[in-house]
Amino acid sequence: MADAARKPSQPRTRVRKGHGQGVTKARPKAGKGPWYPAFIGSLFAVGASVVVLILVLVSRFGGDDPVPAVAAPTEQATATGTAPSGQPSATATAVPTGYARLLPCGDILAPLDKEHSLAPDCEPDDLEALPASISAEGTQSLRRETAAAIRKLFAAAESAGFHLYVNSSFRSYATQVELFDYWVRVNGLAYAERTSARAGHSEHQLGTTADVGFPGHFLEDFTGTAEADWLAANSWKHGFIISYPEGKEAVTGYAHESWHIRYVGVEVAAKVHKSGLTLREYLLQR
Repeated sequence: MADAARKPSQPRTRVRKGHGQGVTKARPKAGKGPWYPAFIGSLFAVGASVVVLILVLVSRFGGDDPVPAVAAPTEQATATGTAPSGQPSATATAVPTGYARLLPCGDILAPLDKEHSLAPDCEPDDLEALPASISAEGTQSLRRETAAAIRKLFAAAESAGFHLYVNSSFRSYATQVELFDYWVRVNGLAYAERTSARAGHSEHQLGTTADVGFPGHFLEDFTGTAEADWLAANSWKHGFIISYPEGKEAVTGYAHESWHIRYVGVEVAAKVHKSGLTLREYLLQR
């Protein structure tokens, strides 16, 4: 009970020397002095600086870095040349402006590869639907001159006992965006880079390129067949070149595609065939 009756202790005093001598002043209580707010403010400032530094480093070295302009080899999408329905668009995989040399639209000898591209709005104005008798998986379209040439090529194949079909022809920039993204999701980026062109880099956008095969033997299943051998030996006679020949991936940037033919005209095709160069090498040296 003694504690309950104890009076509050009186503040200790000291005598200030000088002016006001003899006047007593209470000793300040121990605790946070005038320096405390400044100290806390400094801590906040340092913390904020660290956060800003981390954000700068993350934006510089990680995350969504620009994707180099890379075209892929096989461009093997679906047999129709379109991604399965319900798949989201892949606009994020479109090639950023400034990463590739832009080629003029309409040039059938444009050297499309991983360093050269077409504009998103580049589309032939003379596309022609191919006959159903040589089209697989729906309507297939090529530029008028190319369509006439492929009919002659297929007629020659028929005479040799081979009935060929086009299973993928003209593809727009938007379609190629979806296709490349689809193969990235299905098989990973490394596979997609070797087997599917990024948007703007696909020869199919020219309207002069076709993937060919026959029932049960499209894309990789076409390779190794008698039809594929015939195509490799005779396509150039009708103005077509196999863009991605076997053993030339280091040159073309793409895996071998026995089924992928591009029309460049009979005269140019003969010169490419005689040169022994890949189509890419020949077109780049023009």
